[in-house]
Amino acid sequence: MAENNYSLRNTKINKKKDNKVFDINKINLRKALSKFMVLTIILLAFTAYKVVEVKTRAFDIYLGEESLGTVRNEEEALAIMEDLRKELSNTYGGELVLEKEMTFEPTHAKDDAIIKSSVLKSAIVSKIDFLVAGYSIRIGGQDIGFVKSEEEAKKIIDEIKAPYLEKVEGKVKEAKILEDVLIVKDESPINKVSVHEDLVATIRQGGKDIKTHVVEVGESFWTIAMMYDISVEEIIEANPDLNPDTLKTGDEVKLLVPKSMLTVQVVEELDYNKATDFETIVEKDDSMFTNQSKVKVEGVKGQSHIVESLTKENGVTIEKKIVSEEVIKEPVDQIVVKGTKELPKTAATGVFMTPTRGRFTSGYGPRWGRMHRGIDIAASIGTPIYAADGGTVTNSGWAGTYGKMVEIDHGNGYVTRYAHTSKIHVSVGTKVYKGQHIANVGNTGRSTGPHLHLEVIKNGAHINPNNVL
Repeated sequence: MAENNYSLRNTKINKKKDNKVFDINKINLRKALSKFMVLTIILLAFTAYKVVEVKTRAFDIYLGEESLGTVRNEEEALAIMEDLRKELSNTYGGELVLEKEMTFEPTHAKDDAIIKSSVLKSAIVSKIDFLVAGYSIRIGGQDIGFVKSEEEAKKIIDEIKAPYLEKVEGKVKEAKILEDVLIVKDESPINKVSVHEDLVATIRQGGKDIKTHVVEVGESFWTIAMMYDISVEEIIEANPDLNPDTLKTGDEVKLLVPKSMLTVQVVEELDYNKATDFETIVEKDDSMFTNQSKVKVEGVKGQSHIVESLTKENGVTIEKKIVSEEVIKEPVDQIVVKGTKELPKTAATGVFMTPTRGRFTSGYGPRWGRMHRGIDIAASIGTPIYAADGGTVTNSGWAGTYGKMVEIDHGNGYVTRYAHTSKIHVSVGTKVYKGQHIANVGNTGRSTGPHLHLEVIKNGAHINPNNVL
């Protein structure tokens, strides 16, 4: 009985223990479920957040400090920029460099806040400043122009040199530019890229040279400007001390005239044969008159081979130098025999005097429908007529329309005729001297009044007497 009671008591105790364990387990399960639910909710919330965070990721774009808009990813904006660069490079024919840097700042944005590609491209175009990569031509430390390639820069310099190389007379030994010229790799705004032809013209005429012009009769700033192809304003600016309204002969006007910014120096070598003069040796002969001479030995020129160096600056020769001279053929001296015997008084001097005193009334040339082959000197009848030069009388007497006429052969290709005389004092064959009284003024033959008609004939042809008197 006691054993049964003990066993029953133990059973009750064990049941209580089992119930207590079950209750503890039940509480633990509830706690675990609660924690699980909380973790699940957190996980779902985090997952939802991450989904939204990833979906709304974006970038704000800046060009320098200017905002262009918001894009979903950087690659899109960079691709648009690269397309623009290529497009402009093709248009302007050179490598383009972005002057302002494009930067990105991470952000979040909904789809309706994202800028469209077309709008972004327009925004970039409106705000970017592209530089073109190329080369500056620098003369004496000053940038003169900007071109797209080194080859074009060199071509421009070659074009400046070309005209002076084309005009050489011999072989070019050296060609250089005296100024310090540099072709420097550089960057420039697109609108500052030089036009090839304009840059060549600028270099050819962009420099200034100071010249002085001495004013001559009737000149003004306007005529001087036309003469030098510059403006009146440029002359006024260069001459503040001169008043254009009071400019006078002898004034010195300073001129700033265009000149090339580059000096092209060309050294050329000429190779040629040159004739060398012979010496003339004079031998005296007392059997000949002083106005007589003859060549005893004909002179013959020699020949030398010359090598000459010419230095030119912009086509103007500034130095000549003989490099070498080789005699190919020696010259032969000419020997001339010259008379020493005194000339007779009647010999021609070769210089004509006016044969009478009077008034010039008619010249040489067409007159009254015919040729007047001499000149007329009016004077009173009886006025003395003198031989214009020494010579021999070849005609003396009546000569048709000439009336009484004297003709003198001067022995040197010249003949003179003295017509319409009233009285003749020499006969054919008479040797007369210069200034000898040979006749008197008259009115014989076809004449309209007392005068001397004088003709001069040279080597058989009439000439104007006024040209030799």
